[in-house]
Amino acid sequence: MAGEAGLGEQFMGHGPDRVRFLGHGVGMEIDELPVLAPGFDDPLEPGHVIAVEPKFVFPGRGAVGIENMYAVTDTGWENLTTANEELIEV
Repeated sequence: MAGEAGLGEQFMGHGPDRVRFLGHGVGMEIDELPVLAPGFDDPLEPGHVIAVEPKFVFPGRGAVGIENMYAVTDTGWENLTTANEELIEV
């Protein structure tokens, strides 16, 4: 979707600083398994908490992103993030 919108070069970083994951598990450590990225096929299981953090980086201008946390349940997921997701233009 980022590529179709003309933002593929900015999605998840830029150049050599681009990260190759969209999210990760949260628990006793800040970043832990499972990892949401190509090449990782660990299943999400009930009880996992994951952070999904898409971002765009614009060299010389800054970055914009969002990070939401979700609990994986037996029937899907529960959004744990309570912050407003409204786009604020400055």
